[in-house]
Amino acid sequence: MQRNKETWLLVWRMILMLLVVLGSAYTFMHAYYFTGVMLFVVLLLLILESYFFVQRYFSKIDKVVSSMLYQDYSVEFQTDTANQTLLKSIQLYNLMKERDKQAFSQKMLYDQILNGLDSGLIILKLSGRADSIEKVNSTGATSVEIMLMNAYFQQYFGVPVLKDWRLMEKYLGDFYQLLEERKFSELKTTLDIQVDQGERQTFVLQTSLTEIKGDRFFTVLIDSIQRVIHSKENEAWVNVMKVISHELMNSLAPIHALAQNMDEILQQKDWNAEDREDMQVSIRTIINRSNHLQHFVDRYRKLTMLPSPVLENVVLNDLVKQMMANYQFLLQDKEIHLRLEMEQQILAQVDPAQFEQVLVNLFTNSIQALANNSDKEMRIKVYRHNSRIFLEFMDNGPLIDSDIVSKIFLPFYTTRKDGAGIGLSLSKSIIEAHQGYLYYQIKEDRNCFVIVLMDYINDF
Repeated sequence: MQRNKETWLLVWRMILMLLVVLGSAYTFMHAYYFTGVMLFVVLLLLILESYFFVQRYFSKIDKVVSSMLYQDYSVEFQTDTANQTLLKSIQLYNLMKERDKQAFSQKMLYDQILNGLDSGLIILKLSGRADSIEKVNSTGATSVEIMLMNAYFQQYFGVPVLKDWRLMEKYLGDFYQLLEERKFSELKTTLDIQVDQGERQTFVLQTSLTEIKGDRFFTVLIDSIQRVIHSKENEAWVNVMKVISHELMNSLAPIHALAQNMDEILQQKDWNAEDREDMQVSIRTIINRSNHLQHFVDRYRKLTMLPSPVLENVVLNDLVKQMMANYQFLLQDKEIHLRLEMEQQILAQVDPAQFEQVLVNLFTNSIQALANNSDKEMRIKVYRHNSRIFLEFMDNGPLIDSDIVSKIFLPFYTTRKDGAGIGLSLSKSIIEAHQGYLYYQIKEDRNCFVIVLMDYINDF
């Protein structure tokens, strides 16, 4: 309605100017020069007034459009206007302002996430035609711009904030040359490079090429294998020291308290029957805690001083059956149904005594997991696949909580009151000494411990 009103006002001004022009022409034709000049002056005033009228109409709209064009959303526009065109422009401005705010918040969040990564990340924008990737930096047909480089990448390689990819050559060296030689193609490989005049390190390098609305982005993810190993070793040692500290404090705290109590009794001149009983209880407790510490140290020595395996050609089928024969009565007593699935005559190079200890540990672990089950099932499967030998111990006991799966192979870690926390850790150490590995997984909704060995021998 307001827009129609202002349109009519502009039309009436134009009609009035036309009438003034006609009147002025008429007066000059009839020699009324004074009247003609006055009408001409009125015409100029009408033109000037119409100019300011149009300028007033579009000036606020121009401010709104300019703010959107230059992405300046610091201005606040009032929406209490009857001008519908201006009102819609302000509404569009507010909508774009809100979207800009959301985009900025998302960017800040993404930057925080990417800068929090423990791996180096760099994103490059490849400009030019898709068929000219191979000409990057060789013919100048395309250019490479650094869109994003996270904090880890900058700190690890000592790179300042740059936009031109070509300037990275002196900082990245072999890494830069590899990407150039591969023409920014997708790859996943390891790379030995020297960083900042230090020792050469091995990196895992993974790249991907993505096209979004005609723009091509090249993402590079890189991480040091040594850093990952060092981090995992530190984490493992911290966890082990926590267990050792907990075990030592559990024994030393009562010993210290009892020693103080005995010292107070010894300072008394006369002893009664209650004092003698306190002394006997204190001495027995100290002996018990000392024995516990001795057993703890023995277990630790057993874990850390594992002898090198003496390898022999052993038929795993026979070794498993021999172990099962020793536990046949235990299985019957606990009403556990055992199923063996073994390929015929699988021969492997193992230390019979050490490997049997691993089998016993995993077997005992499954029996304990089935303690509270009404229907107890256990399955041992031995098979060969892709030049590897697999032994699986499965049971239908309660699944291991996902929060503690990463801790079950730590020395002295246990969730059972009577557990020593050494069986799985010792088993893992023995298997790794055999150049294999031991891991846990959930298979067919059941607990499954898997031993993997290299198959160095042909079929027996």
